Amino acid sequence: MAFAPATRFLVRPPDVLYSQRLERERPKMKEGAVEIWTLVCEACGHTESLETKEWRCPACGGAFGLGGPNRLDPAAIDPDAPGIWRYHAVLPVGVSDAQSLGEGMTPLVRGKLAGRAVWFKLDALLPTGSFKDRGAALLVSHLRRTGKRRVIVDSSGNAAAAMSGYSAAAGLECAVYAPASTSPGKLVQSRAFGASVTPVEGNRDDVARAAQDAAEADPSAFYASHNWHPVFVEGVKTWLLEVWEQLDRRQPTACFVPTGGGSALVGAWRAVQALPGPATALIAAQPTACAPVASAIEQQAEIQPVTPGNTIAEGTRIGSPARTHQILAAVRETNGTARAVSDEEIIAALRELWSQGLYVEPTAAVGAAACRQMIQAGAPLPDGDLVVLLTGSGLKATETIGKLV
Repeated sequence: MAFAPATRFLVRPPDVLYSQRLERERPKMKEGAVEIWTLVCEACGHTESLETKEWRCPACGGAFGLGGPNRLDPAAIDPDAPGIWRYHAVLPVGVSDAQSLGEGMTPLVRGKLAGRAVWFKLDALLPTGSFKDRGAALLVSHLRRTGKRRVIVDSSGNAAAAMSGYSAAAGLECAVYAPASTSPGKLVQSRAFGASVTPVEGNRDDVARAAQDAAEADPSAFYASHNWHPVFVEGVKTWLLEVWEQLDRRQPTACFVPTGGGSALVGAWRAVQALPGPATALIAAQPTACAPVASAIEQQAEIQPVTPGNTIAEGTRIGSPARTHQILAAVRETNGTARAVSDEEIIAALRELWSQGLYVEPTAAVGAAACRQMIQAGAPLPDGDLVVLLTGSGLKATETIGKLV
């Protein structure tokens, strides 16, 4: 059953054409060589080698996506490779270059939301406590393979921890720029891994600019942004590849995905493209205090920057996501939708998750809140398997959760 918002699109918007650009790059590639992977600008179609030092399109400033062999032959899954590397046939880094901490194949468990049976994908159980370990494992492996020694990242917590942890394991120096308002406990982990942490006053965009300026001023550094670099997304796509295997090699009917910068959502879209069978409908979930994607889907428009308000789900407070075309394509091409949820709904979802033994942070409950909202409102939901991605551990937000309990 199609979701109502998607049925209103009468003209294909420009972002839907992005996946066609990726397809056009495929005939230019040579199997067995690094050149099979190409960075493709989502906005203008400009291409760069995977080895480029550019982290965004030099022609127009747009975000890159990755063109390459993104069709998963089930026979190519490598059962002897660790974690996410079992899918190395559709990853831009080979097993021989893998920097792994055992990430991947997190549990998919049965549960309920608002009385309906759902599946929970427990990515809060990854090595540093969030789904971003998937992207960090691949991006750090790529950067180490290409000779990088120092990385600069901007993050409100989970990406900082993931990039810091994997950088430490790979012997790379890591510098983190974070919002000054970030919960202090979330940055302790990065410091423990040996990263330097610089607090920045202002919103997430201010933090990103500070990190970009620092990278530009240091020739030895690389701006390794999880919000911009497409290799990060390719690692993240493995969460839905795993779900497909865990559901006896079938795609779920729909997935609810917390969405800030969009790596979990766009990663899921890349997985949908890679997998056989009917496509999973992707539902982007955002807090009402910062919901540019939900607003764009509701208005059948492009994503416009918003000023983030205060929300308990601080990991999704990104008012101007970089991958706008890819985010909209992820929703529209899968016949999905987007939902905005209040902090009250997020807290209610948290309590229901905790009551089932699932200890997650507030940001991780945004997808569950969207699922509950649709069920309780009687919104059209398809029959079949509903999967809710739980992105981060409750141990990341002890101070906040302590106030709630």
